[in-house]
Amino acid sequence: MVKVRNPSEERIPAMSATQGGHSARLGLWPAYATGLWLSRAVLLLCVCLSLVVCACSAGSNLRAYRDPSGAFAFAYPNGMVAVNLGPGKGPVVLLRDLVYETENVSLMIAPFDKGETIADLGSPDEVGLLVAERIIAPEGSGRSAKLLATEAFERQGHPYYLLEYQTDLGSQLRHEVVTVTVRHHRLYTLTASTQESRWPQVQAAFRNVGHSLNVS
Repeated sequence: MVKVRNPSEERIPAMSATQGGHSARLGLWPAYATGLWLSRAVLLLCVCLSLVVCACSAGSNLRAYRDPSGAFAFAYPNGMVAVNLGPGKGPVVLLRDLVYETENVSLMIAPFDKGETIADLGSPDEVGLLVAERIIAPEGSGRSAKLLATEAFERQGHPYYLLEYQTDLGSQLRHEVVTVTVRHHRLYTLTASTQESRWPQVQAAFRNVGHSLNVS
């Protein structure tokens, strides 16, 4: 007489570590382990996404300004609009915030005969002091500027200097990020300016503005 064996009565041999690894790859991982792995994966994904959002939030709130002739381009905060000053009056470009009216981004262009690049004028620290003395707070202006930080970077092999200032206007304290470069014997000066009290909220965006200047 043939005895029919009940599968439920069969004893399953102990699984080795190596066999367990193969079983995991074949989708036989125990349910509780799968749930634990998924929860950890979801947690890790959330952390990564939050870091990406924090890193990109400042950049995502910027818009691009491009010169119609293609000579230069830069980024500016989304809440700013262009101010029409008329030809020959002040900056080439002036953008002002709709809510915080004293917050602005401007670009000035001036002749330059001291060399071919901004590096010919000196180091970032040396140029930073010159910009403070001759552009931000010239003698007789009633303003004073303190150079806080300097940085050199390149774009297509061409040097740019990023300069950070705290400026005292007498009636208010301001914070400014200035980028300078020289192309075709012209000095380009991009300035992002705000009240000192607003600096913690806009510093990341303003530094991105400073790094965005691109002169052809």
